[in-house]
Order: sequence, then structure tokens, then C-alpha cells
Amino acid sequence: MTDMGAVEHFLNVRVTRGQDFIQLDQQTYAEKILLKFADFLGPSSKIRKSPLPLDAMDRINQADSDLTPEEKEGVDNYPYRSLLGAMLYLSMNTRPDIAYAVGLLSRYASKPTRATCYLMTYLLQYVRGTVRKGIRFSSKHFDMHIFTDADWAGDVVSRRSTTGYIVFAAGGPLIWQSILQATVSTSSMQSEYQAMYAGMQELVWLRGVLDELGLRLREPTPFFLDSQSARDLALNPVFHKRSKHIEIKYHWVREHVDPDGLFNTAILYHVGTDDQTADIFTKSLCGVTFEKHRKRCLGEDRKSSVEVIREKTFKRRK
Repeated sequence: MTDMGAVEHFLNVRVTRGQDFIQLDQQTYAEKILLKFADFLGPSSKIRKSPLPLDAMDRINQADSDLTPEEKEGVDNYPYRSLLGAMLYLSMNTRPDIAYAVGLLSRYASKPTRATCYLMTYLLQYVRGTVRKGIRFSSKHFDMHIFTDADWAGDVVSRRSTTGYIVFAAGGPLIWQSILQATVSTSSMQSEYQAMYAGMQELVWLRGVLDELGLRLREPTPFFLDSQSARDLALNPVFHKRSKHIEIKYHWVREHVDPDGLFNTAILYHVGTDDQTADIFTKSLCGVTFEKHRKRCLGEDRKSSVEVIREKTFKRRK
């Protein structure tokens, strides 16, 4: 076995070390994809400021019945699945900012439409303008914490909600996901509660892995959500009439947030929607809101869990 020094490249991921940070990016891989599919991207000067437009769902709902033969041929010849696979690889490794867009477009992989092809091109034009982006870890403290969120009935076709969560550690994103929930939620509280369940599953697994590596976390992990009703349901052992329809498995969350319980995995904090970083994984965002959450998700705007709690307390006092 030969020691080849510190890793610099691994599976198309570049590792850059600075004096006080480590950054992971896939610039070379993204540039290869953009070059390979340049014919579908329009003029090289065409870039986007967000992965999807705000009206993405409205565009998807437009029927393809009025397509001309030329337009139908364009859809049939569009390399939708190839592009989707390339974007999926980016979003899984170093680009949490495109996770929602990739998740949304993957729902139509079996039958792309003119609208989804347009949105795929839109996404690639965004990647073209942000090809150097990656995730950064720049804190001396591990400080693991998690944000979970849900967009109630956001999918206008199935009326299912989208779960989004992100786990931070050492000032950067460690794990993230944007996924359509398996069932229809009858209230925003239920969709948020299911998002909590998904985030808690990830958190329990991650704490177990860290424990096996000798990094046991003795304190509960800060868990941030923007639904006060979902937080109250998790902390209140009383089985309310309005929550009887929620599957038993989702109440597993309660065992892990009970401070006097066996696990004491997480401690719940309510944050405002403006400070809900996981919002970027549940819906199309643009402008200042998207830029704020993108910087946070990529580790460019580092914020510890203590700072989040402190800001929340300060805003409440104001």
C-alpha cells in the first residue's frame, strides 16, 4: 500500500484545501456535461439566476396536445434522461442548490414533455452560470444540526407534498434530500410531521455512524422546523383527534425528542420561514430568498446552530 498524500480528486469530485476550509466541487465534470450537450443550451451568454422559474409547476401542467410535428420531434430527440442522470450526480455530491429542481424533473423521466424539456434546459443554463460552485466546510466545531421542511400539496398532479431536509456539520452541508412524499397529506401539519420523520431517520442513522467511528454525540442534535403545530404534536404525548389519521410510524419521532426518554436524539426548535434553510428543497425559489438559502446550503454563509437559536430569540423579543 502506497501513501499518495491528501486526496485531490475522487469520482469526479475535486477536493480543495485552504488554510481554514475544505471545499468539494465538480467544476470539471459539469463543464464536460455542458460541452457535450451544448447544442441544447442556446447561446453561451444565456445563464439563469435560479435552477427553476417560479412558475415551473404551471408550465408542467400545460398540455402537449397543441404541439406541431416539429416540436414533437424536438421533444422526442431531447436527451432528457441523459441530462437528468448527469444533474442527479451533481445534486447528490456537491450541489444541494439544484436538488429540488432535479427531484421535480425526475418525476417525468418516463415521459418528458415540452415543458419539462424547457425546464431541463433552464436548469443547465443555471449550472452554466454557477459551474464553479461547490460545498465548503470551514468551522473548527463539528456543531451538527438539521433543518426539515415540507411544501404542502405542492405537486398539483398528485397533490402530494415535498419533503426537504439538510444536515449541517463543521459549517457545511453533510446530507440533504428533496423527495416527494409517499402519501397525500390532509393538512400542512401532517406534511411537516412526515418531513420531520424523514429527517429524524437520517439523523438517527448518522449519529449511529459517527458513534461507530468514535465520534459519539452526547448532546441532542438541534432540529429546526418552521411548523409550530408539528413541533407541538411531536412533543405532546396526547393523541389528538386531528392527528389520529397519521400513521403510527410517524409518531416514532416522539421517542427521539423526549428529553426524558431513552434516546434523546434531538431537541426541537421552531424557526421562521425566512430562516428555514430547507425551504430551498421544497419549492421553486428566486431572487433574494433563493440567494440567501443557496449561500447557506453551500456553506458560503456559515451559521452555527447557536447563532440560529440566538437570532430566533432576538426576533421574538423584537
